Amino acid sequence: MRCPRCGTENLDERIYCWKCMAPLRSSAMGTIATAPTLRAQTPTPKVQPSPTFSAVAGEKSYLAAALLAWFLGFLGIDRFYLGYIGLGVIKLLTCGGCGIWQLIDSILIVAGFMRDSNGKELRRTPNDWVIVMVIVVATIIVNIFYSGFSVLLGLLQQQKGSLPIFKPTT
Repeated sequence: MRCPRCGTENLDERIYCWKCMAPLRSSAMGTIATAPTLRAQTPTPKVQPSPTFSAVAGEKSYLAAALLAWFLGFLGIDRFYLGYIGLGVIKLLTCGGCGIWQLIDSILIVAGFMRDSNGKELRRTPNDWVIVMVIVVATIIVNIFYSGFSVLLGLLQQQKGSLPIFKPTT
């Protein structure tokens, strides 16, 4: 489906153009009519997809980008993988913006808004989103248990007397 505003090719299931965010259709009102002059001026070329290149999805994997952003995003590895070398260096030098930039990039990739440096969508399989969410939830749960165990161990050591506690001298 072509965008009526900028003429960019979009996926059929999209509601907004990925490039200019113009509405392609409205679920409440049906499809948005395009201007007849725009359609007459720009004929739709018939492009035969080649077997080695997909016009919709790029070469970069959604699953790899999401996992790199979640685990190594503070080093900018996800940006290097997607082809944004300059942003990867800045992210590396700032430690992922103290973790904030890492979290934002992880959310953008999981939500499907991040593209590679050529503007192509990340290549996905139907189960990629489920795999990413299971890994993210599992790491959050492991971190909660680890921090709870660390607090409990610290309290036990303090109660046992192995940690130095201020005791008044007599």
